[in-house]
Amino acid sequence: MATHVFTTAERFRQPIDELEDHESTGELVVLGESVAVRRLRSQIRRIAPYFRTALIRGEAGSGKELVARCLHAGSPGAEGPFVVEPAAAIAEPFVRGEPAHMAAMRSAGPLLESAHTGALYLQGVGELSFGQQAGLYRFLRTFEERRSASAGASHIRIDGADRRARILAASDRDLHALALIGQFRQDLYAHLSAVEILVPPLRDRVDDIPMLAEWLLRRLAGQTRQSPKLLAEATIAQLKRFLWPNNLRDLERVVCQAAALAEGTSIEPRHLLALVEPGFVDPAAVPAAKVERLHDVVQQHVFDVLGRCGGNKLRAAEALGISRSTLYRMLDAASADKAS
Repeated sequence: MATHVFTTAERFRQPIDELEDHESTGELVVLGESVAVRRLRSQIRRIAPYFRTALIRGEAGSGKELVARCLHAGSPGAEGPFVVEPAAAIAEPFVRGEPAHMAAMRSAGPLLESAHTGALYLQGVGELSFGQQAGLYRFLRTFEERRSASAGASHIRIDGADRRARILAASDRDLHALALIGQFRQDLYAHLSAVEILVPPLRDRVDDIPMLAEWLLRRLAGQTRQSPKLLAEATIAQLKRFLWPNNLRDLERVVCQAAALAEGTSIEPRHLLALVEPGFVDPAAVPAAKVERLHDVVQQHVFDVLGRCGGNKLRAAEALGISRSTLYRMLDAASADKAS
């Protein structure tokens, strides 16, 4: 299904009545008036005209690609293509042992050509192995070099606007936290995170659920050429009570299934059969999880790596991706904590 692309910033404020003819869920990620969504819309408007590389972080199904498409649509290269590639596939030539320069040139060239004046969207960056992270970093360096080399071309700069290909990377995981504990390369994180956007999970925008569900029902009615079904007040209350493990993706599935089950024009709580599946848990029934301080997690990881390196601080620093002096400071800080 083709994803709708915003063409102007004003689309973010478009009333729900005007959205019913669109076939995609593109509007869902920025539709609503919750604090989280207003903040997201503000970030997109502010960043889109200027970014070169951006990192988009959010849970599965929260709408990371849709945010990326919004950024692309608001950029000077909005008329260019939006190219989607798995980050692992790009990094794989390096993992296979192909010479770094050849691998980078072979993969960066065609992708730069296909993305051209548009955007390259990299999926699953947070799932890369350490070796794949190194490969992706080399690719990005080569991509940047080739992009810079094309900067003077007349077809790249039009009316003074920089229309070179932009890079958008997506991750379900917190790369900053992973970099701190040595599970993600710091140089790659620094390269990707010049601009970082956090897409809010659905449970942080529950007040938007009625509007989101209504939009989905209007879209479904347009597809089936029927009048849109309505949500009973008790149904809305029920939808607000649950966690959404796959966020907008789950909401779409639940609403569409409920509409199919409803015999009349009203969707009642009994039609929400999907919500009895594992994962849709009432937040009030979820016990508070023990939260460890990030400082303690980092220290424990450093000690674990040092132990695996047989106490060799040079090898441990290399494995962690930090300098030896940084490792010494971390160990000194840990000793001071224990002493106190």
